[in-house]
Amino acid sequence: MFEAACDILAAAVIVYDKNDCLVFASRQVLRYFPIPADTLKAGTRLRDVLGAIFDSGVRYGIPPEQRHKAVNREEWISNRISAHWREQYDAVERLGRDRWIHFRKRRLPNGYNVTTLVDVSEQKKQEEQWRSDLERIALTEEILETLPSPVIIKDRSLAYIAANRAFCAIYDVNADGVLGRTVWDLADAENAERIERSDRAVLETGEPFSVPEHVIRADGSDLYVLTRKYRIGAPGHHALVTVMEDVSALVAGDKAVSDDEDAFLRVPGGFVEAQNCFDPVHDAERRLLLDQMNPEELRALSGKRVLIATPNPRIEEILVGEFKARGADCCAVRSVGEHDAFLALAARQGFTLDAVVIDANMPDHEAIIDNGRGIATRVIAPDGIGPDFMRGLVEQHELLSENQSPLGDIVTPVSLTDDWYIATDISTMLPGAVGDIEVLVAEDNQINQFVFSQILEGMGISHRIAENGEEAVMLWRKHQPRLVLMDISMPVMNGIDAAMEIRAAEKLTGTHTPIVAVTAQALNVDMQNCMDAGMDDYITKPVSPDMIEVIYRRYAIPQPEKSVA
Repeated sequence: MFEAACDILAAAVIVYDKNDCLVFASRQVLRYFPIPADTLKAGTRLRDVLGAIFDSGVRYGIPPEQRHKAVNREEWISNRISAHWREQYDAVERLGRDRWIHFRKRRLPNGYNVTTLVDVSEQKKQEEQWRSDLERIALTEEILETLPSPVIIKDRSLAYIAANRAFCAIYDVNADGVLGRTVWDLADAENAERIERSDRAVLETGEPFSVPEHVIRADGSDLYVLTRKYRIGAPGHHALVTVMEDVSALVAGDKAVSDDEDAFLRVPGGFVEAQNCFDPVHDAERRLLLDQMNPEELRALSGKRVLIATPNPRIEEILVGEFKARGADCCAVRSVGEHDAFLALAARQGFTLDAVVIDANMPDHEAIIDNGRGIATRVIAPDGIGPDFMRGLVEQHELLSENQSPLGDIVTPVSLTDDWYIATDISTMLPGAVGDIEVLVAEDNQINQFVFSQILEGMGISHRIAENGEEAVMLWRKHQPRLVLMDISMPVMNGIDAAMEIRAAEKLTGTHTPIVAVTAQALNVDMQNCMDAGMDDYITKPVSPDMIEVIYRRYAIPQPEKSVA
């Protein structure tokens, strides 16, 4: 029966008595050591068994740094006997090139020694493969992180799951400020819709997509990129990779790039406005200037030579960037004297201008118009564009608020990290309004975050993850989820306080969001605290798909009203 048990367990067993003589050896031993079967007869000395193993060419228990050296037979046998006489010995030893054996030895009180041998080669190979994969992933991540071009990866729900340093630099945030969010959190509505439309087309069809884009960084500087999108992954597990090749230097005509003018980038139709890092002041200034230009003139700028005359650096930056993005060869002068000197130099070099755009605030700008020399001119009124532009907008807004503010006396406090939004009459908000996500999970542990995401994604439920109670309240305000799964123990603000703050806010709106507490253990005091804070239910960790599905069906799916007979 002992022999049959060893066969079933695929383990070799050897038993020695207190005199180191063999008592029992299962047939499985011969699978590990190519020694004569007679060696495993009862009564054979341990030294003789080890000698037969050494003579067969097997060498185990040798440190890796000594495997290339010659091994003395008696020294090796002595070391193995020494390990054999330990009260406990447990080690994974390498036999040959790609075979590993797990040795377990136990010395019993009566002096008998029981040794088991189990082949763990497949497990070791998997570990080696796993370690190799981790190293390869780490190397890939390092390469992506150091690439100068922004790279992002989105999952099937178009949420950011990876973003390299170059992409995060556009927004002046770290990766945590991007991951888990969508383009709707980063871009204005018009561009977010355009970007999402192309994202979904690539995910659905697998056809690559490319577009030249003009992005405004967080610091207000311009970024011109060739954006390319690709679908990767197996069916059902597709992901979207977006690579943004920075071509700002080529678009700007930087002479450090090339002395060959034909090498500079020309984009038919210009760059699409993709202000992922939306700057409302920059956008207002840009629109104010471009709206004074004829749309036909703007479309016909490609290949034209245009000179801008303005003393305002901000106007120069905006117009030069916009004209070059549309394919024009463009530069600026800041006075009438510079203008005249530029035209004289151009005439000597045999160059002619196609158009001049003149700032009406530039002193003596009428002289440029009078001496136009047959060049088309366009005068623009900058209307205070510059350092005081934002102040002027604020003053106009304050004047409007004093006279005819449509907002009334309603003031909704928000944290500095929250998004801006406009509050209308609170009494008109519909109770139980459904937001743009179904479940909000408040959980600070990264492993638990991954578990929740895997379960909810597998159920096809849209969700967001908050890392603390304060962030949970902020995301609740923004997304109005159908259900909140609230860990009660979190940093910054715990789940109890977060639930109380949500309930206090709901008293003003007449809404009610189901909040289910997530606890490590179901203690009566914890449950009572959750109920006192206004939570609706509780579940305990570890969570399971069945548990989440029951809670979701109970609180997030509208129940049909029962008819009354």
